[in-house]
Parts: sequence; C-alpha cells; structure tokens
Amino acid sequence: MMKTRTILLIIAFMGCFTDVVAQDVTILHMKDGTTKRYTNGAKGSTSIQFFDYAPAKTYAPDYTSKHENDYVAEWNVNQVCRIDGEYVVGLFWEDNVPSNFKANHGVLFGTTPGLTLDNCQEKQYAESKYVRFKNSSGSLFIVANEHTHYMWIGNKIKSPMLMSIDEQRFESYDTIANFIRTPLEIDHTYYYRTFSEGKALVGGEEQTVVFYGEERSFRVPRIMADFAYYPYPCATDEALATFAAAHLPDSIAVPTWKQWEPLWNLWRATDEGKNYDLSADITTEKFDDGTGYRLNRIPDEFYTWIANREIVIDPFNVAEITRGFDSTIKDSVNIANPNYIENVDEKWGVPGGKYVRFEPVIFTVNYSVNYRNDEVVPGVRYKLQLNFAPETDEESEVYMLPTKLRVYSISGDKSDEIDLPGKEAKGGVTIPTTESTTIEMDNFSTTAVGLDLRYQTAVSNAEIRRGQFNRILRIAEMRLTPMPDE
Repeated sequence: MMKTRTILLIIAFMGCFTDVVAQDVTILHMKDGTTKRYTNGAKGSTSIQFFDYAPAKTYAPDYTSKHENDYVAEWNVNQVCRIDGEYVVGLFWEDNVPSNFKANHGVLFGTTPGLTLDNCQEKQYAESKYVRFKNSSGSLFIVANEHTHYMWIGNKIKSPMLMSIDEQRFESYDTIANFIRTPLEIDHTYYYRTFSEGKALVGGEEQTVVFYGEERSFRVPRIMADFAYYPYPCATDEALATFAAAHLPDSIAVPTWKQWEPLWNLWRATDEGKNYDLSADITTEKFDDGTGYRLNRIPDEFYTWIANREIVIDPFNVAEITRGFDSTIKDSVNIANPNYIENVDEKWGVPGGKYVRFEPVIFTVNYSVNYRNDEVVPGVRYKLQLNFAPETDEESEVYMLPTKLRVYSISGDKSDEIDLPGKEAKGGVTIPTTESTTIEMDNFSTTAVGLDLRYQTAVSNAEIRRGQFNRILRIAEMRLTPMPDE
C-alpha cells in the first residue's frame, strides 16, 4: 500500500533591516494552476517551509490478554482495563503536525470501517495536558508534550487510569476530557482512527484540513471467565449457597469453591466419587478460550463423605516457622530449625513413628510453628488430638529439659487460643521430655474450611536461665476425629 504524503506550505513574513534598495519577487506556482506573489524588499523577506506529513504514530498497540487453555487475545490497542465487569480500552499516540497549524487532535470511533469526520459514531478531541509517567525503575517524572495524546473508550472510568507505554506506567487524571463513553460489548468488533484537524491555505483561502491516522480495529473477546464458566466443572455461587444452607450452621459464611475444591478432588478420586453421575448437574458452553463448565448442584453425598472422615496432619508438613533478624549474619532467619526424626522405635510410643524437633537458633525469644490443613469442615465437631514425642536422643543432656507451649486455632480471619487441658492460668502447657504426650480436646470445631494450628513456645528467659525449661518442641502427628451427633 502506498503511503499517503501531504505537502503543506507554511509562509511567514519576517522583519529585517538591510541596506539593499532593490526589490525581488517570490512567485509560487501552485498545483491547482494558481500563482502567489510575495514581494521582498528593504524591510521584508519571505520564509518558506515544507511539511512532509505521515500518519500519526501509535505506541505499540499490541496489548494482549492471556486466558484459559493458553488462549491469547490480541486487542490492537495500548491498554485494556476491567471496571465493574466492563471493558475499557486505552489509546496513546503521537502526531507530527507542526505547531503552526494549531491543530486539534482526537479519535474517531465506530462499529463499521471507513471512519472519517463525516462517517463515525463518536468523535472526541483529546486535550494535551501534563501527563505523569513512572518508568521501570519506579521514578516519576512529568512530561508536557503537545504532540502526545491519549484516549479511553468504554462505559465506565475512574481516576487515575493507568497505561503501560514503552516500559513506563502512564497515569491519567483528566480522564473525562479524554474519554469516549460507549459500552463495549463482548464478541463485537470496533474501529478507531486518530486524526488532526488544522488550518491551511487551499486555493488561496484558509480552510480546515484533516490528517487521518491509520484505521485500526479491536474485538472484545468472548472469554469464559466473563460468564462465570470455568475450564473444568466448578460450582456456581448459587450451588455453593444452597449447599451451605443445607449443611452448615447459619453463623458460618458460605465457603468459596476454592476452599471446597481440595476436598472435592479427594472425594472425586474415591470409588464413590468416580461413580457418581454429575452429567445432569453440569452445563457447558463454547468460548474463545475453549469449553467452559458450570457445576450447578453439589451432591449431598459429598458432604456426608467429608463430614465423617478422620483427618491426620503429618508433622513433617510444616507450613511456617517464625522468622527473626540474626545480627551475626545481618539477615532474616528461622528462629528455630526443624530436624525431621523418622523411623522412631515403637518403644517410644510416638504416633505415626516420626516427629519434628525444633531447635532454637535465636535463644532469647519464643517462636511459633504453623501447620496448615485444607480438609477440616466447618461446623463439624471433632476430637482434636495433639501428640508430642519424647526426646529419642538419650545421649544429649541439653535436650532433656521440658518445654511449655500454647496452641492457637486459626480459621479464616479468626484466631483463638485453644484451652488445652493442663494449661496454666498465666502460661502454657508443660510438655515433658521423657515420655510421649497426647493432649485431647472434644467438641473442637472451626468456622471456615481448613485450619491452621499454631504451636507457640511459652517459656520466659528467667526460666531458661534457671535451667527449668528450654524452647525445644517435638511435634508428632495431629489428628481430628469426627464425633457422633448427640
């Protein structure tokens, strides 16, 4: 395709002082057959500039979005945002029209190609204002550029709007002046075109001239996530609410599918789950990024299974250990290091035959150890069993002091200390070193799917100095057993 080029003439009269008396005449022969005469004399001269116009440059209109099944949507714009579930696209471009033309710049928009000022659905002029950028290093700087413009297209907008341009983050605050308000419908194609509108001499008269940029288009993709479909069967909000109303106490908030999914996958892996026919409860639909699924009903059989299974938490599956600053290496470290002891002789009576010994690295503070389990069902009454191993290294005297601890239950955003049997009024529970210890609690329950158990040492520095206790924990398996209804 041949590039359109427009040659425009800029003529300015410049005052000067000279001793030349003779007069010269500059004659321009225009393409339309007319001529123009400019007299040069002792106090006048003619300056002629030629402007070679090329279509406006857009900054990498190659925004892409990634979706399920490795599908990538190419938008052919500079930015795409989602505001309250609706799409908004951003354009950023630069023109090369000289300031002499005092041009106005803007965007033409419509649902059909062939956009011009007289053939478009929307026309919006862009205001050139101060724009703020943040580059890749995070530093901010201000740019005022009359040739740089931006526009947002969509139904909703907020302030500020963010756009990434050449590895810089552009923040626009004057969004109302640079906004084409129109809803962008899914699975529809839209066309846009930048333009500059200025003044020039045409046929000897000053007229409005328009310079058009390249016409571009973008399509709003039809993505399963926009319709609450998923790449595999996931429960709808309605199915989750119905399931919760049937099986959970009213005081418990409806769990999300993300919370239920680990248990759902466990059930579907059982013989019962594999053989359960879900075909009547699943709907499917085709999208740009593949086939989407919805699970419209969660079977009661699923709840029966999850509410009656015993849960064992492996002591080796440590989720988190308190960290602190070690001044000797000037870095953050675990306050205690775990030592994994397995194949423990039956004579020690350690449930599961293994435990973890946590030995302090920073000796002056108490620390905590967290265990996470995603299988605990809210509202179910469990018998909670916490097991602690004796010290199996009989040759080490430093390990033989007892310890004291507290245990906390963290369910969702709620954290409660468990009132363990034998707990001191202002301290923790003493755990001996010479024998296996089991602590049991009836009627233990949670308020959200899953559970964090936090073991925290409760030994003072004075007790350490007196040689009464140490802060070594020996944690064996944890067990939650559903209790029968009374």
